[in-house]
Amino acid sequence: MGQITPDYNPTGASKGNSILLMNAQSVDETKGTVVCPGPGIRNHTFTIKTSAAVTGAIILEAADDPLYTGVWSPLQAAIDVATIGPAAAGELEVSISNRMIIAARPRISTVIAGGTVSVTYTGQ
Repeated sequence: MGQITPDYNPTGASKGNSILLMNAQSVDETKGTVVCPGPGIRNHTFTIKTSAAVTGAIILEAADDPLYTGVWSPLQAAIDVATIGPAAAGELEVSISNRMIIAARPRISTVIAGGTVSVTYTGQ
């Protein structure tokens, strides 16, 4: 299937469709589009792409309400993007299995230097 670029935030997810959550961003504390997987989606893949050899960090986080304005819970530890493509552009797939997620988003937790980062989501 193809990639969907949502035109509203939050956006729903259906099985097998890739949704662009963050496109070529670098600014600290940038939050991506919120994705709301349906209750039948229990396996989640976030694909993080860097445009060059970059430094910084991104975190994948979740909340029980897509419009929640407080601090969201991390789905895992922050990802050091320098490890994705240390010599050039790179790609990393992060999988979260057998978990119901109501709302998720990527957030740049440390400024991305030397390029940009993009994140897509695919649910199964």
